This record gives sequence, C-alpha cells and structure tokens, in this order.
Amino acid sequence: MRLIIISIFIFLRTSLISGETPLTHNPMIEHRIKINNHTFAVYEKKHDLAKEVIVLIHGKTISALPNFDLQVESGNVSVMDAFLQKGFQVYAMDMRGFGNTSRDASGWINPEKAFSDVVGLLEWVIQRHSHTIKPTLFGYSYGSLVSHFVVQKRPELVRELILYGHPIEHTYANRYNKIEGGVKSTAEEPIQEPNSVEWASSDFMENSTEQKVIDAYVSSTLNLDPILVDWNKLSEWTQLEPQKITVPTLLINGVHDPVAPIESLALFFGEIDNPDRSWVIIPDSGHAAHLEHSSAQMITSVINFIRRSK
Repeated sequence: MRLIIISIFIFLRTSLISGETPLTHNPMIEHRIKINNHTFAVYEKKHDLAKEVIVLIHGKTISALPNFDLQVESGNVSVMDAFLQKGFQVYAMDMRGFGNTSRDASGWINPEKAFSDVVGLLEWVIQRHSHTIKPTLFGYSYGSLVSHFVVQKRPELVRELILYGHPIEHTYANRYNKIEGGVKSTAEEPIQEPNSVEWASSDFMENSTEQKVIDAYVSSTLNLDPILVDWNKLSEWTQLEPQKITVPTLLINGVHDPVAPIESLALFFGEIDNPDRSWVIIPDSGHAAHLEHSSAQMITSVINFIRRSK
C-alpha cells in the first residue's frame, strides 16, 4: 500500500485540562497523505515524550475534528487534548467524503474502502515512529466497525482495540437480520443529503452537557460536514466476526446509548476470542459520552485499559 506525504500545516491551539499541567500552546499538525490513490486529511497532536500512540477513527456521519478536537470557549472537551495531556501521541483522520477529505470519484464510501484506508493510516503512523511503537486503535460508532475490520484482517498493526459506541445490532448479520446503512444506502447514486441542526445534535442526551458544547459541535459539524456522506455495499459488514478479534480489546459505551444496546453488546463481548478483554458501561450517558459530562470517565477508562499492565 503506497503512502505519500503531500503537505503539512501547523496550527496552534490553546488548551487547559483541569488537574493537569497546562499545555499553553497545543499544536495541531494537519497532514495531507495519499493512501490508495486518494488524499486524506490526518490530524496529529504531538507529545515529545510520548511512548504510547492512539489513532482515533470517527463514525458514519461526522468527521474527526468535531468529534475529537472540539474547542469550546472557557472549556475544553477535546478528546485529542485529553489523550495528549496524559502523554499520548494522538492521530485522527477524516475518511473519504468527511471534513477536509474529499469524496472519491464514485461519491460513495463502503466498509472495504474504509478498512483499506485505515490500514494505510496505521502503516503510515507506524512508519513515522520507526516501527518502535504499535498504536492503539480507537473506533467510535461506525468507526468501531471499521476498526474491528482492521484488527480482524491485520491484527499485527494494532496494540489494543477500543470499540466505543459500537453499533452492534446494525452490522453482524450472522446474528442479526437488520443492516442499517448510511443515508439511503440502497440508492443507485449518492444522495448527498444536506446536514441539519437536528441531525448534528441528535446524539446528545437531554441535560447531558452544557448547551455551549452542543452549539459548538453543531457549528463545527455544519461547517465541516455540510453534506452527509453516502455509504453503500453495507453487506460487507457481514464479514465481521467477534471470534476473530485476537488483540486486547476494550468495549465501552454509554448506558443509554440507543445504537449500542447492552443486551446485544453482552452477546458480542462473550464471543470475543481473547481473554484480555474488558467492558466498561458509562452511567448517565448516551452515544456522545466523549462530549458529555461523562467525558472524563470515558477517557480515564480507556487509559486505564491501555496501561492495565503497568
């Protein structure tokens, strides 16, 4: 798989995370890299002393920056900053059609494309670290399905797997008879449906976070993802099998997450063929626990799992 670095842009952002030494200038580095003959926006927050690397994969509707680097006035809910503050080197990517990555000529994204693109990203990350550090792969919502796909086919690229907000009932067709797709995934041509305030804010539970966080998320989303991405070939998800997950795995979800129901996750968790696995259920949270009042607990749970043997 060919990987070509196109260009790098550096941004300086200010962050302050309660209880930690302040990072007064928190650098965001935006790379343009070519994977599978397509150019992707990849974001990096660099920690000079990092001995751990985490790669964040977003879901089916909203790109990386609103989900993982949301900057809110008089506060900080950035997932990237939270991991950086704990000593991680952090990467995230906009998949095809999301954020600062364009659609390809077909106008579609599908599971196999997403899998291959994330494999390319991981190979690039590993190469940047001179093959001395293997990254943890963190997949959110549909990104957790892509991440499962990666570790099922290329487990040597990943140290640990984090499946967050895992939409289990919509994908594993060997057990479930429903496959939910992206926007009108059975259409012959991409729909390119406009995003909306209602859609962008739909994952937040009532009273789960401050209104300014929701407003910032919606604003960022409508700016970066004004048109919803179209997924097709969703039957490719039927290749996913929990028995083929062989790397250490953390399953994590909000107790009220409507797309990751606990009863279904329990079945899935029991079938992961690796004794080094954990499951964390976050109270008083839904599908956007990383942006809600529960965000610190979510981050802490992930870090505790990654550092469980230290």
